[in-house]
Amino acid sequence: MARKKRLPSAKGPVATSSTQARLPWYRRVWFLITLVGAGLYGSLANGPMLLTNAEKLPSEFARVSGKFLAWYYEDQAWEGLWSANPEGYVDFEDMKLSDVDIKVHLLAEHGRIGGEIAMKSICRLVPMFDYLMLEGKVSGDTATITAFDFIGGERKNFFRFSARRDGVVITVSPEEGAREWLPTLPVRIALHPSQEGEDPYDELTVTCRVEKEELMKRIRPEGLGR
Repeated sequence: MARKKRLPSAKGPVATSSTQARLPWYRRVWFLITLVGAGLYGSLANGPMLLTNAEKLPSEFARVSGKFLAWYYEDQAWEGLWSANPEGYVDFEDMKLSDVDIKVHLLAEHGRIGGEIAMKSICRLVPMFDYLMLEGKVSGDTATITAFDFIGGERKNFFRFSARRDGVVITVSPEEGAREWLPTLPVRIALHPSQEGEDPYDELTVTCRVEKEELMKRIRPEGLGR
């Protein structure tokens, strides 16, 4: 089996992320004004093409402001698979991760969070679900996230939790309705280093394999083969 690439340290991204989080609001707004101004100037710079370029202003503004929002909310820093067993960090012990089976896959766009969460408590209560879907919003270094799914065509919210990010580690704390699902105390999980060709759903979809097999044995009519 090929050895996975090891990252030099989990501490590297932390300093950059923390520094950005401490930027005062007016510096972030000035960054947006600069970006938008540069984009608009580039669109209008060619005199004879003034009217043609003016038609492109809405899409140009959306493109530039979209880049700013992704930077402002640090979308890329949230994205990926998070668990207590990431591989590739040389200072793994210093991360002080919790002994939990929680696996969280996050996607982010302009401060909006989506994704999935998988853990054994889901398997025990709803074994046919490999994971629950996630939806939330980022505020500073903390995201408030709701776990939900659709049952009988209707959305059902199962629980809510907060995730506070510090570099490549997030601290998950239970909020509304989470007592049956999450540990009562905050737990620490970390971002898996990105590996080319890896699919996070390979990790998520095996979580409830045993529980689903047991359920199928109970509901399968007697004498019916596999």
